[in-house]
Amino acid sequence: MKSEGGNCKFFDGKEQTPPLAHLKSETERNREGTKKVDAGTFQEKVTAMEKVLYRAALSHLRHPQDAEDAVQEAIALAWEKRESLRNPDQFSGWLYRILVNQCRQTLRRKKRFSFYPLQEDSAVQQPQESDSVKEAMEMLPPDIRTLMMLRYLDGYAMRQIAEALGLPLGTVSTRLARGRKKLKELLSVDWEDET
Repeated sequence: MKSEGGNCKFFDGKEQTPPLAHLKSETERNREGTKKVDAGTFQEKVTAMEKVLYRAALSHLRHPQDAEDAVQEAIALAWEKRESLRNPDQFSGWLYRILVNQCRQTLRRKKRFSFYPLQEDSAVQQPQESDSVKEAMEMLPPDIRTLMMLRYLDGYAMRQIAEALGLPLGTVSTRLARGRKKLKELLSVDWEDET
């Protein structure tokens, strides 16, 4: 369509921005809104979560060496992907999800390559819970087992667990209640209610 001046009637000869240029792509907005986590902050937050991460990995993988490897791999991956963290306040939950995914990958690899376990050195023994408690804990789902271990073996408060794993306090409380109920059934033990 031409106007009288020979130009398109939608263009008056002046430089104009395209009509939707003010709308940025979602990835551009995400990049702008992302606050980078510097090395010092990253190390500080990881150090604060170290024991929780190990306990979570151990509850998923059940072997100390595998748990240590998964934690190290998750931390390395988190460092590489730190720019994908949109809200630094959610660092704990973000890192925990990375760890859980790493544990799942480890379990998938182990299913593909199943080897006979090596005999453990009898001189190096891990502290053991009683056999019946250990067997009962193994029967719990990994997410509940992690919370039970953190609460009752490591002595973390529910609020500390919620903050460390990036879970709502109500979720932690509910999962612990389910875990106590299941252990009570398995062990015939009376638990004090925490509510």
